Amino acid sequence: MEQILRTPFLTALAEAETGTKPKPKPLRAPLFIQDAVTPWASSTMLLALWRLQETGDRGS
Repeated sequence: MEQILRTPFLTALAEAETGTKPKPKPLRAPLFIQDAVTPWASSTMLLALWRLQETGDRGS
């Protein structure tokens, strides 16, 4: 037996989704094992990414 969703149910759902939510944190860069050994300046790419993300987290 089929059931039909009524319009008031759908509008309440839409209103619930538009509520205030905290701003999501930006996604971190993907991490690959190769990054741990790839030379980057005087360090490795992995450490450079971590340092960049840490300064970005402190700045926001």
